[in-house]
Amino acid sequence: MDLGKKNDLPQGWRTVRPEDLQILIQMEKTVFGNSSWSNYSIQSHIENHPAWIKENTGYVFYLDLIDFSELLRIGILPEKRKKGEAGSILKTLCDLFPKTILEVSNLNSSAILLYTKLGFMESGRRKSYYGPGEDAILMEKVR
Repeated sequence: MDLGKKNDLPQGWRTVRPEDLQILIQMEKTVFGNSSWSNYSIQSHIENHPAWIKENTGYVFYLDLIDFSELLRIGILPEKRKKGEAGSILKTLCDLFPKTILEVSNLNSSAILLYTKLGFMESGRRKSYYGPGEDAILMEKVR
């Protein structure tokens, strides 16, 4: 289910097209630096799974798992943060499915705050998943 095909995404957001690959690679590097996905991983995702983009703003990679979704990646450019873009597009994703799951580093306090505001609850934890002292927090939102 890719709502983006119906043009029901928040203003400016749309479904990713193959020609967006280089833009996505550049945004990924800007947002995540050394933790960026490889070019191959980005290409593979957009060829096989749903993704949304708002040019000069950000992108979302997720999995449609029929009765729930998994947020894999959200990247909002630094100069576009704190303007409601992440919350708006994540609300849209959550409204599509009865359940949405995600994983976030315990060190990413701004993301955890956003997810909590949107109604996500911690459902588990993977100790030192990203390295010593950096746990993966599993979160879910059920509507």
